[in-house]
Amino acid sequence: MSNALAIATATATLSQLIAASLDGAHVAGATVTALRPDAPSGLPNPGVNVFLYQVTPNAALRNPDLPTRGPDGRLLRRPQVALDLHYLLSFYGDDTKLEQQRLLGAVASALHAQPVLTRDAIRHVQSTVPFLAGADLADQSELVRLAPVNFTLEDLSKLWSFLLKIDYVLSSAYIASVVLIETDDAVPPPALPVLAAKLSALPFAQPVITAVADAAGGLIGPDSQIALTGRNLSVPGRTASVLIGGQSVTPLAASATRITAALPAGLAAGAETAQVAQSLLLGVPPVAHPQGFLSAAASFVLHPLIRASGSPPVYVIAVQTLPGPPPVRQVTVGVRPTARAGQRALLELLPPGPAGTHLVDGGVLAADTDTLAFVLPAIPPGTYLVRVRVDGAESPFALDPSGVPVAPVLSL
Repeated sequence: MSNALAIATATATLSQLIAASLDGAHVAGATVTALRPDAPSGLPNPGVNVFLYQVTPNAALRNPDLPTRGPDGRLLRRPQVALDLHYLLSFYGDDTKLEQQRLLGAVASALHAQPVLTRDAIRHVQSTVPFLAGADLADQSELVRLAPVNFTLEDLSKLWSFLLKIDYVLSSAYIASVVLIETDDAVPPPALPVLAAKLSALPFAQPVITAVADAAGGLIGPDSQIALTGRNLSVPGRTASVLIGGQSVTPLAASATRITAALPAGLAAGAETAQVAQSLLLGVPPVAHPQGFLSAAASFVLHPLIRASGSPPVYVIAVQTLPGPPPVRQVTVGVRPTARAGQRALLELLPPGPAGTHLVDGGVLAADTDTLAFVLPAIPPGTYLVRVRVDGAESPFALDPSGVPVAPVLSL
């Protein structure tokens, strides 16, 4: 690759290539310079001036070296910038003898016949121009190719009037592509060879959960054991665990199609997820990877319970009157598990008979709590079945032998 001297080397090589073509113009004393066209002195007369007026990133090779460093900052390869060089060739001479046009014809013919900076020409420049000693443009992988630019009259007008701000002279534009410049960072050593390949092949038996339910057949509550059904849930040679709400739980029983597990503490009522993880022993010596195979997450609803004690159960439900004006009634309900801040709580009162249900919104909780409070609107006196909803998950009723809900109740 080439170093920081590459751009100047390309300009000097192009200048020598143009100088070698001037004999065909039959213009005596014609020379080549590399100055700004608005330089106060030094421009050739007659001759050709080579002016590098723009440098742009090469669209094809601007990003082939990404990334150049690893996550630890270690150099992976030398950073490389790919550039296209835009040149303006200006022709000077006696207009009465059409020297400008003769020079343009000679240069255009030469660059069309040899539209590339050869490695030998570049090496000659590197060896004969003192300030370019050490340039290695000739060693880059891509050759520098020359192509004419089709400038419109408007483009030329902008270039001369806004950039150079001098009177126009006969000119043509070329683009030299591509120049690759690398940093001088030390080349990283090659990767260490593989002394011994430690490969293992395993059958692909991805665990799949098709259903999550209460192991006893009811609603899933905080004291429940859940049953996961599916396929490849337990595979010989792999230790299976269950991730419930992100917590790892050891199964109570496991087979290929069914796993049962107890719910861990700390879950919140509402939507939860369960996954089956199977560990693998990999490496030398073998190291356990707890989540070698992982199923997709399966969702289930964790229903809250209204706290109760004793037999028959006494539910933690209370009514109190708050001072007004006007005085209002407030119902407090103890629940398990603890309701989390940000969850929404609702109280549902179901009267006997066909009368409509009363739904009381407790709002979004500001803090974790195991006691929910609801301000009652005007509700007719009577006895009501009570249940709460936390993020849409409903507390269950106690049923009599015939399956009719009988508790918990609230008398107003």
